[in-house]
Amino acid sequence: MLKFHVKFHVIFFFVKYKKEFFLSLIDQRGIFTLKNSEENVFFYIDLAKDILKRKYITKAIENYIEEKNKKYEGGLFGLLIFQKDGTPVFIKGKKDAEIIVNALEENWKNRPKDQSFFENGLFYLFSYIADTVRKKAQQYRIIIITDTPSDLNESYQEALFDLVSKIKHFPTFIDVIRVSEEGKRFFKDDVKLNILTSDTKGGIFYIHGKRELYKIIDKLVKQKELINTFTDQPDEFKISKEDYYFYNNLASELKKKYPVENLICYFCHEEICPVCTDVHDIPKICNECGSAFHNCCAINYTIDHNIGIPHIFRCPNCQSMLKIPEEEIVSVSPEISEEASVEEYMKMEEESRLTEEERQGELSIDEMEEEILLEDIDSDDLMTSRSKPQKEESHIGSEERKEKVRHVRVGGYFGKVFTVKKVGDEIIYERSDRKTVSKKNNDETIRLEKRVEISGKQRYWKPSSPQKEMKSKVRICPMCGVQISDPNQRFCSNCGNQL
Repeated sequence: MLKFHVKFHVIFFFVKYKKEFFLSLIDQRGIFTLKNSEENVFFYIDLAKDILKRKYITKAIENYIEEKNKKYEGGLFGLLIFQKDGTPVFIKGKKDAEIIVNALEENWKNRPKDQSFFENGLFYLFSYIADTVRKKAQQYRIIIITDTPSDLNESYQEALFDLVSKIKHFPTFIDVIRVSEEGKRFFKDDVKLNILTSDTKGGIFYIHGKRELYKIIDKLVKQKELINTFTDQPDEFKISKEDYYFYNNLASELKKKYPVENLICYFCHEEICPVCTDVHDIPKICNECGSAFHNCCAINYTIDHNIGIPHIFRCPNCQSMLKIPEEEIVSVSPEISEEASVEEYMKMEEESRLTEEERQGELSIDEMEEEILLEDIDSDDLMTSRSKPQKEESHIGSEERKEKVRHVRVGGYFGKVFTVKKVGDEIIYERSDRKTVSKKNNDETIRLEKRVEISGKQRYWKPSSPQKEMKSKVRICPMCGVQISDPNQRFCSNCGNQL
């Protein structure tokens, strides 16, 4: 799992190209960080029965808007109700409760009474939210008052939850008020509603009359907030690859402006970029407000002020969602010092990234033996026979000490014996005619003999595995030389040799 940088009010996004992407949860305000506490509220009326009278609904909505305006500033209100033929009546961006109430009264009698348009209404609201979030970062809340379960098939429900997974990060909260007759509590769509509300940090409430409705509406006046306790939340959460492209398509690209003379960058207030001093780095503009940005200035700003996806940011002047080319952004993980663009980073999981230690692990057999011999052989790896020392061997040992000669056996009991000499700064090793490895009559040999206990069996030197010597993340099969990346693999997948 990748570890992410932690910066206040900034959510860094790193891509891991399997089937998922990872977002770092930092301030828990959703992907699109808000500058204010505005909460836009939509009332979705999905009432097919006459359990609640219209005057109770209008009074509850009117009281909600009045109380909300007293406690919070800046929020707007809207209403969605369907007609019998499935035509939506949508009122949005209103501050006054009278406009919302009048729209409900005008369309109350023409509402559908034989079916529910539950999913249709949510699709409609989600489309509107996705379109408006391009221009401004806001918090959204949907209050659904419904009394009839929908009969749409599972394919519609799957499409709905797929859209919920995208829209909830804006952030969007959904509360459901289920109106039912006295004594009836369970409905066939309860599971769907519970998943919907829990996934969007909302709630589901069951009522039977006007008193319960007023109580619930009063509770919902309090503005929703995402509070990060850092105790029950993971360090990162996952979004799908499709969701990533969804957010990417919401943003607009910076456009070229003609004529290009006298274009001043919003950040550096210069015509020529002070970063690259390239006269061809002509500022590009935001389509909404016309603010101009040098390419270098936009990149530097996006790195620290992206919305959670590294190449997407909000215009500092008008808050519209903008993006720069993905390949312009460099994301560096603390565990990976190698820099890469977003597209390259997405392929890193499939491609082998060679660090210095991994390159050592891919040495040939001969090169590996030489690397092993270049270092002092560890006392745990060097085993010698306990035969009685002879005069000839002691004489040879004295010469070996002068020339720093060692005899090692490579390949186990039936392996070859090599003579290793160190001449100056060079290591020279050649095949020896000896059948055994003699002990060295020096201080190191005496120290080794004390540490090694021989139980009468022939002991021999065995080369250690590459990962122990070089602490590499990969292993090399000593039989065929194939690189093995899984540290827990016991057999070579190429030749079957036991590792």
